[in-house]
Amino acid sequence: MGDTAAPRSLRTQELILTAQNRINGTDGLAGKGFTPESMRQLLFADNSRAADLALDSTVTMCQKVFFGTVLVDGNLVNVSEACPILAAWKDHDYTADSRGSWLFANYWAFLLGGQGIEKLPWRVPFDPKDPVHTPNSLDSGSSAVRDAFGRAVLALRKAGIPLSAPLSDIQKITRNGEQIPIHGSISELGVLNVITPGQVDGERDVVFGSSFIQQVRFTADGPPQASSLLAYSQSANPNSPHYADQTKLFSAGQWVTERFTEEQIAASPAREVKVLN
Repeated sequence: MGDTAAPRSLRTQELILTAQNRINGTDGLAGKGFTPESMRQLLFADNSRAADLALDSTVTMCQKVFFGTVLVDGNLVNVSEACPILAAWKDHDYTADSRGSWLFANYWAFLLGGQGIEKLPWRVPFDPKDPVHTPNSLDSGSSAVRDAFGRAVLALRKAGIPLSAPLSDIQKITRNGEQIPIHGSISELGVLNVITPGQVDGERDVVFGSSFIQQVRFTADGPPQASSLLAYSQSANPNSPHYADQTKLFSAGQWVTERFTEEQIAASPAREVKVLN
């Protein structure tokens, strides 16, 4: 959770707010409190706390740039195309079909520059009496915000990536030559489902993030009810049928039903029995 009297990470903020909104029933889902279904749904909602805090100010900045161009590092960058793309990214999520999310991720990385979030140009600074909601209100007039955005647009264009590309076109992992889209994003964006893209053999690939995920419900009148996922699958052998099976489930937002009791195991449709002499 972090040290006292110090800013919370955006991911910690997202976790606290997600839990509180579920307890209050104010997150748009049915009822109040957690069920196995709502917990799985909220984890894979892939909402970005950074976007919640800064997207509107960033769009405002983009729309007010003189002549739609930003001068950064000796390059005159036209950012006007990027404004409506970010404005249309209303869900603030890093699901596979999200558009504008990759642009925002690159912009946020340039803006942070390895700093803590409290170092960014917020109009409302960090307040230890309100660590979950501060700092907030990004200064849309800040040159740091404008320049970071210009660098992000320039970087994507140099990489040949459309500013409106869906996340599934970019954030993928390769298994036996097949590219599997992966949802989620980095913790610095305040996304619960952490996924970190990088380079593998010179190609863009996912290199780190959510690995073993498990959700368990304990009841007073029956065995535990559990779902799990091994995001990188169970086998490192490319010839194994388990080399990519759970990675594909992860990509599709699906889970594996765990089985603990003899009755649960016997009920599995995939159960096989081999008698060893």
